Amino acid sequence: MTVSYLRLLCRAYGTESDQVLAGTNLTEGDLDNPHAEISLFQQVRAIDNLLTLFGPGFVFLKPDIWNTSIHGAVAIAAMSAPTIGDGVAVLPRYGPARTPYQRGVIKPSGTYMLLDWEVTVPLTEAQWLPMMEVNFLAIRSMIRAALGGEALELEFAFAAPAPPYAARAREVLGEKVQYGAPVNRVKFPQSWWPMRSVTADPVLYERAIDELELTLQRRQENSVPLQGRVERLLQTMPDGRPSAEMVAASLGLSRRTMVRRLQEAGTSFRELLDRELRRRATKLKEMRLRRDDIASRLGYEDPASFNRAWRRWFGPAIKKQL
Repeated sequence: MTVSYLRLLCRAYGTESDQVLAGTNLTEGDLDNPHAEISLFQQVRAIDNLLTLFGPGFVFLKPDIWNTSIHGAVAIAAMSAPTIGDGVAVLPRYGPARTPYQRGVIKPSGTYMLLDWEVTVPLTEAQWLPMMEVNFLAIRSMIRAALGGEALELEFAFAAPAPPYAARAREVLGEKVQYGAPVNRVKFPQSWWPMRSVTADPVLYERAIDELELTLQRRQENSVPLQGRVERLLQTMPDGRPSAEMVAASLGLSRRTMVRRLQEAGTSFRELLDRELRRRATKLKEMRLRRDDIASRLGYEDPASFNRAWRRWFGPAIKKQL
């Protein structure tokens, strides 16, 4: 995802940028780089910061900012599609070009069309629920524009218990909001599917689709070496240690594919993770943190495992100095 996402958060919520960016390894200067991208870990850290600042439901404090514009070429293609059905179909088809750790599926059900959506990495409910809320707000914005008016028939379902701010969510999204559902879902009347979109623009649609196809092709062809992508992702992770499954999913790959391609490059996920943990341990050691604190920051729960890693990184002589 582009860095403009964080720029939006910093400006919209009226707080100091450093409070939103804390722990992301990003500076205010990075927000001015139009080509910079943020990783899943950086996005999650920003969400954690906003939860600390404003509490759960912060998305609905500023619902108007979560329109389709934050989704780049995906939003342009969806908005300019010939029909409403074509526009909705853009979301699961090309969404992975922007957020590879999210996945959507469209299927018919009686007189309705269902769009089921999920976050494919193991985040906490507090972390993934704001992502889903943003998605649903953007979909609502797109449908209203495409219809040229209200979309009262839209139904939204969240795979989470009703939060304290459920009334506010229904005030924004509409009364047809359900919590405690088996899946995250948007429900559309099937009669909307062939309707011509008010915002249809054939030329713009074609250009946006070409750009999205190129983006997906580059991802599939691995134009950027996978080792570098994994290393960059690990460098942006917060405290702790992500699993290989989580890193692979955030890159839009299966764990098996990531392991195989790293092996072909002469390395492994374990080696890259160990290298990053050693780099962090070195910085924390220079800050004169206690060994227990360093172990906690690096995600080690077993003292024996941490001691083995410490000896591997620094040798037994270092232990006597701390």
